[in-house]
Amino acid sequence: MAAKTGELVVQRGVATAAQVERALREAATTREPICSRLLAAGVSEGPLAAILSEKHGVPGVDLSRSAVSLDLLSLVPRAVAEADLILPLSEEGGRLHLAMHRPADERVIAEVRFVTGREVSPYVAVKSSLGRAVREAYDAHASGLLVWCGAEAGEGDPLLAAVQPLEASEVLDILDDDVLAVAGDEPLLAAADAPEVEIEVAPEPLPEPLPEPPPRPAGKRLVLVVDDEPEIRQLVARTLEAKGYAVATAVDGADALAQAEALVPDLVLLDAMLPKLHGFEACRRLKSSPRTRHVPVVMMTAIYRGWRFAQDAREAYGAEDYVEKPFRLDDLLRRVEAALDATAARRAQSADPAAPEVARARELLTAGRAEEAAAVAAAAAKRNPYSADAQLLLARALRTRGDHFGAMTALERAAELRPGNFSALRTLAALYEETGFRRKATGVLERALPAAPDENARATIRRDLLRLLA
Repeated sequence: MAAKTGELVVQRGVATAAQVERALREAATTREPICSRLLAAGVSEGPLAAILSEKHGVPGVDLSRSAVSLDLLSLVPRAVAEADLILPLSEEGGRLHLAMHRPADERVIAEVRFVTGREVSPYVAVKSSLGRAVREAYDAHASGLLVWCGAEAGEGDPLLAAVQPLEASEVLDILDDDVLAVAGDEPLLAAADAPEVEIEVAPEPLPEPLPEPPPRPAGKRLVLVVDDEPEIRQLVARTLEAKGYAVATAVDGADALAQAEALVPDLVLLDAMLPKLHGFEACRRLKSSPRTRHVPVVMMTAIYRGWRFAQDAREAYGAEDYVEKPFRLDDLLRRVEAALDATAARRAQSADPAAPEVARARELLTAGRAEEAAAVAAAAAKRNPYSADAQLLLARALRTRGDHFGAMTALERAAELRPGNFSALRTLAALYEETGFRRKATGVLERALPAAPDENARATIRRDLLRLLA
């Protein structure tokens, strides 16, 4: 049985038994965690973070000595950060390092992973310090500042002061990728002291051509079914085979990518929650690969529910459709047929002169290269002024790089070309409201109401209209 936080605090000499007793009494009254009460009583935050790290088995962070680059805050909306009490710390190693009060909360981690498209490394923090840091950091970001610093973060302090789950006294500082030091010791290696080494780079060999995919058995269309639950995987496979499809299966995200590259299926049925590689990341990679980008992906999920997730899965990750579990098998078959038919129709419509540029802009945007995506989407819109897809991609790229007014112009044009596009109208309304045009936002929401895909979406639009009209 794991030791209680108060017992660990006394055992590690972080506070006396009397201090812990007092903090426990206060915690019962204020409903604050004991570490927050000890922090308020003057106990240093670093040792408390070490205690929480030991208890939860994840790295801890001393926010009082940390500095955070505020451009990271654009990854997580303020409302989400305040509601879930989370703060982005860094993107070290391509992962999003996230300060959390409850680092074992898989719901929050899964949502952040989905919204940002990044794997998440949780760090535990003292709750009261984290709440204060979230408020101060987002206020600083709104004021145009570039960096938020904790109260005790002096010059040269680490960008991310992490406490590893070892001994409570061991604090590892990650110093901007330049110095790795154990608290109280000399740096092990400083980049400035490292000897310069000339490296001769050999020319990169040309890639070998990819082998042709194996032929389909008896000319059947091949569906790759990806799910880590064997019962669902087998049930879906049997149902598809009974309807005349050839079926391959995969048990995780990495297996899905490998099989898709080898087989180039006609369609991928992809579960969202997968081991090794998250389903949304697997979808993004499938749609970014020259070998599989044309393969339609139908996402399946029991967790990410609602039209917002469905729309994001289509627009941000390139999914063709989005099916919530539990599903009816006849509905799943209908979705598979519809996805295959839609893909075939798009291939037949090769007359659009802007189609290659639209596809390229989508790839660039998926890869996070908004500046290049905006240029390519603008060229596509110029080549074909009647392409709603080009205007939508241009709007998304412009919004990503902060050009809200340019994004609004592109969204208005997209809405003219495709009046029933709910996502375009919803985004346009949000942009108008963010820039202070409340009446314009109201008008766009009124246009979005009849285009809403379900009653939940309509209810949301009505609430927003009432709020704007109040």
